[in-house]
Amino acid sequence: MIRNLENRDRDKIEKILVDTDNFNSEEIKIAMELIDFYLNNEDQKDYEIFVDGDGDMVNGYVCIGPRPLTVGTYDLYWIAVNPNVQARGIGSGLIKYIEDYIKGKSGRLVLIETSGKPGYEKERKFYEKNKYDKFVEIKDFYNVGDSLVVYGKYL
Repeated sequence: MIRNLENRDRDKIEKILVDTDNFNSEEIKIAMELIDFYLNNEDQKDYEIFVDGDGDMVNGYVCIGPRPLTVGTYDLYWIAVNPNVQARGIGSGLIKYIEDYIKGKSGRLVLIETSGKPGYEKERKFYEKNKYDKFVEIKDFYNVGDSLVVYGKYL
């Protein structure tokens, strides 16, 4: 069941981010800042966060938001799935959910920015499996040897 993020999900999502063993401490800190901003500012319109969960169980989450200064373009900021339930369609289900949600808000384009490091190969293949096209790669963006790879999908 996919639903809006609730306060009770916060620590479970942080554990998922740590347990995936793919995000460094700075990335986890930023992800948690977005979660806290979402949870503590009811009137904010920058981020929307959804979880796949049943009761107290959280299998994964996704964070999206409208891209500033655009009409109908959304960013997919974060998506993570509990490693214990990966490869069971949860991530793809979250992607499908946000695509339908964005379409319902007259959205037309989803962008995803990720790293070009070898450690992110699995994530890039996941986006491609979900029909996202690689729009651009900017070499040495994050650091020497770490490209910015932008994926996108027109809805």
